[in-house]
Amino acid sequence: MKDKKAAKKLLRLAKEHPDWYSKKDIFYAKQIKKQLKRDKKHHEREISNSNTKGRRVDGLRGKSEQPKEPRQSKGIWVTRLLHKALSLVGL
Repeated sequence: MKDKKAAKKLLRLAKEHPDWYSKKDIFYAKQIKKQLKRDKKHHEREISNSNTKGRRVDGLRGKSEQPKEPRQSKGIWVTRLLHKALSLVGL
């Protein structure tokens, strides 16, 4: 049984049966739970600080390739579409 699970079980049983465990046992179980919680938070902080934006080492966000041409604004795209439409209609 893991430390955290054992400490939780001891605390639950101590609530149901106060005469089974001494105050030192209960205090020790609480300290174990607190220490494990602190260790987990510390470990999570180390991970988040080492990789602040969640990027991979290569700097790409996804597996797809980046477009070769820069993306156009919507205004230019609409203008070009209208120009093509007009040239097809022949006005």
